[in-house]
Amino acid sequence: MKLDARQLAGIALCAALYFVTILTTAYIPTGFIVQFRPAVVVPAVFAVLMGPWVGGIGAAIGTFTASILRYGSPLLTVFSGTPGNFLGFWTLGYVMDKLKGKIHWTVAYIVGAVLYSLVSSFIIAVGLYFLAAVVGVAMLAKWTTLSFILSASAFQIAYKLFFTILLGPPIIKACRMAVPSLAREGER
Repeated sequence: MKLDARQLAGIALCAALYFVTILTTAYIPTGFIVQFRPAVVVPAVFAVLMGPWVGGIGAAIGTFTASILRYGSPLLTVFSGTPGNFLGFWTLGYVMDKLKGKIHWTVAYIVGAVLYSLVSSFIIAVGLYFLAAVVGVAMLAKWTTLSFILSASAFQIAYKLFFTILLGPPIIKACRMAVPSLAREGER
């Protein structure tokens, strides 16, 4: 993987926007250790417009820095949010790359969004379970019950899909209209 200057700038912009938009809703109580995060649309848009590495790395940096500010420690995010966001948004961008030109971009986006949501939610659940069961982080003790894991995961999947599918396509379309060079090859 070799990133050019445009991609590096995209990563920085994605990370900064994700960081700021995460913090706007990070303090809304959800009943779960996971956050309510409409901001997921930010790296989704970057993954589509600039590719899987830009969306994945930008999301990982953005969530890592926001989680440190929110929780005061990198412990939670290192095992859950950072790898979950990276692999989830990388998957979305990868699906878009693989399906471009084969099916309409919005259909490819929906497929990628579903896979992103499942991948990231699974990694976050496994990471938080690991911290609770193996490392013994007391605040995560309730994550060791299957019913709590399933309900928190369902919550994550539902809000991620809602925001990525509802807001992603119109934002992507507007970005492509405003800056036509953002339409990647095979997606014009």
